[in-house]
Amino acid sequence: MCLSLSLLVVGPTPASAQSEELGNGQVSEQKLDELTEWIRLYNEWEEWFELWGNRVARNFNDQPIWKRKKRPDPPVWLEEACQGFLGAQPLLEHACDILRHWDQQPLEILQRRNSSLVRSGGKVDDKIVKSSFFQRVHLTGLWTRAQYPATRLYGVIGMQISVFEFGRYTLPAVGVMLVMIPDGEGGHDWKPATTVGVGIRLFDFVTPFVRKPASLHLNVARTNIHGVHDERVLPAMNVNFVGFSVSGKRRR
Repeated sequence: MCLSLSLLVVGPTPASAQSEELGNGQVSEQKLDELTEWIRLYNEWEEWFELWGNRVARNFNDQPIWKRKKRPDPPVWLEEACQGFLGAQPLLEHACDILRHWDQQPLEILQRRNSSLVRSGGKVDDKIVKSSFFQRVHLTGLWTRAQYPATRLYGVIGMQISVFEFGRYTLPAVGVMLVMIPDGEGGHDWKPATTVGVGIRLFDFVTPFVRKPASLHLNVARTNIHGVHDERVLPAMNVNFVGFSVSGKRRR
């Protein structure tokens, strides 16, 4: 009995020692390494969620469209450490702040992504400006005459820049295009063309391979075909085309 009492007086049990360690805001080197790795994974998830968090993950048949990134679970000991935290460890302080806002964090991230000044300290972010410009550049293709019957003309590929965008609509959009026309001898020829038109965004999607958000647009354009001098091949150089374009998805 005396021996047992002596052991109790000498020091705390491992469990009580751990509680005392966490209560003082001091964690072991092993826990710090675990915490550092968890915060790294969490920051990666946060960046992913800010871009992809509000995308539809399943179709009408409840089948997954694409795989969502799972938010990493915090270390099992972190909650207890945060309950008695005294502010002695900056890394632990940051982890506890994440844990305190755990349930509200996804909504806060989605609200934050709508502000272009959040990460720039109130200054215009140069990356956002560049991204906004490139989202106005459309890759176009699959153009055909907007008149039937008429000489068969096809716009194979092109590019256009949207000047103004109002909701789903783009007006005007100016660009260039490579057009395939008949050569009058049973074959075809390639001619450059310039376009001025309007467009409407049909839907948003995720591009394969690169996994980037994009938008598909339907366009109607007045097209001026250059380099055609034979009216028997093409009586009018200005024709109406209808076709599609793809652009980077704008933040709405």
